[in-house]
Amino acid sequence: MKRLDDVGIDTEKAIARFMGNTALFLKFVRRLPDVLRFREIRTALQQEDDETFYMLVHTLKGTAANLSAENVAECVQAILVEYRTSGFKHMRKLEGLLREAEVESEKLSELLRQMDEALAD
Repeated sequence: MKRLDDVGIDTEKAIARFMGNTALFLKFVRRLPDVLRFREIRTALQQEDDETFYMLVHTLKGTAANLSAENVAECVQAILVEYRTSGFKHMRKLEGLLREAEVESEKLSELLRQMDEALAD
């Protein structure tokens, strides 16, 4: 679990949210890379598609928060705050914040891939 903590997941808090069921938590956290949908978020941003952008970012924030992926959730929360404040007026800022969220997510996704490979061996 320490490796997950190192990439921004508060495993103690997350496992408590899963009522102490570590196996269930791990099952859900392994699905996280599949629900990140950054390509779709970026497309919605570039097209200034309010509804899709907001829905995808809000869903990502909720998923990350529920799994206590705090680094990702904090980055995505910053996107939501900027978007709610200014809409698409500050595109460079939104793009930068989105990139930060992607970097944090990539760290987590890479660790999850490594963990899955270790289990497969």
